[in-house]
Amino acid sequence: MGMPDESAKPTLMVRMAAKLKGEVRSDTLESFRRAGGVAYAEMQKAETLRQRLAEEGANLWHVEPGVSSQLLCSWNAFVLQSIGENLLDADYSADPRTVGYVPPVTHTQVTDCFGQVESWSSRARQAAGNPALDVSATVALPADLPEWAEAAPCPLPHLRGMLAAARAVRSHAEVALGVFEASVQDAEKHARDLQRLRQLAAEGSTASDYAEGLLEADPDPGLHEAIEERLQRALEAFYHLGQLTAMPSLIARYDTGEVPVTTATKKLATPDSSAFDPWCLTSPLERTKWRKDPRAHQSIKELWEFDTAPAATLRIQDEIDAAKDTGAIDYAKTGSGSTLGSYFCCPWGAIYVVRRAVTINGRRLRQGQQFTYEVDADDVPKGGAFIRRLIVGSFAPTNDVEYCDPDGEHQF
Repeated sequence: MGMPDESAKPTLMVRMAAKLKGEVRSDTLESFRRAGGVAYAEMQKAETLRQRLAEEGANLWHVEPGVSSQLLCSWNAFVLQSIGENLLDADYSADPRTVGYVPPVTHTQVTDCFGQVESWSSRARQAAGNPALDVSATVALPADLPEWAEAAPCPLPHLRGMLAAARAVRSHAEVALGVFEASVQDAEKHARDLQRLRQLAAEGSTASDYAEGLLEADPDPGLHEAIEERLQRALEAFYHLGQLTAMPSLIARYDTGEVPVTTATKKLATPDSSAFDPWCLTSPLERTKWRKDPRAHQSIKELWEFDTAPAATLRIQDEIDAAKDTGAIDYAKTGSGSTLGSYFCCPWGAIYVVRRAVTINGRRLRQGQQFTYEVDADDVPKGGAFIRRLIVGSFAPTNDVEYCDPDGEHQF
């Protein structure tokens, strides 16, 4: 879909419709979209270079650093531009009445993506002119996508935009992988690296296919988060895959941060076991306090009664505990050095800070991020879903308390 005509000011009806939907203007984003079109030109140059290298039988493990840097930086600029454009176009297509306006979550995400296109395009051009330029010497690679903007539930057009971006990025990533595999020399020597690339491609394609299946019909809002998580995972996998095929020297040290929960890991007992601890989701730092609260006892009891898949709930907590045991995460602290304590909602889980990149419940968390594990049964009696999700954000101390009350309203 074409971009909105900025020469025409939004009519009163358009502004009213956008205001009713809580949308914000996207004029600035459209300006960055036009400027970011250079990313496609750089991507075309990179693909021509990749094909020439393949025809010459070049070994990408041993090409000049500027060559790998050009391929990698062009790829990153292309992916970021694609995500931003597809998010905008999907929202415009969903409701032509508000073309030129987008939901806040879309505005934030597009802003963050477009905001990095110029720097990656510049690096690509610099590398094309300087064969000795090694971008890995100045930038942490493989780079991650910008942080995902949060919305509950995520708007359906936003999800469709993410899916369109995943399709576009996936097709280019799979072609790049195919060309890379065909040009690999000493396949036995690099067998393990190639297996890692294929695994990453499979991870991205599976998440993308699953999300597409869920989006075939208009899904219930309760499924939006599950779709969003899979699309995030797919886009992140393809983003990394493109970088690794461009600069294969990164593969050996590539780490998803996934913490395996093995038989050696302490697994939490389920409610049907005599060893079950109903307070296992509550922050260990504050369990004693909550156990003294009669209302908290009742809330915890009802939470587990309405959980139809406690093993799924406990599996995520097992992953969190395993990450804590390995030092990948720790309890978050305030600026003064005291711990933030527990989340204000039942079951009052701990608030963590990520010490090194880690993947929990399929979600990649980055160093410095804060998160907590939200488990909520309040909407189950109304036909809603039982909530199990990670909340990523900035947390601050509060005196608010929310008790679980599936039979009524939230209790404070």
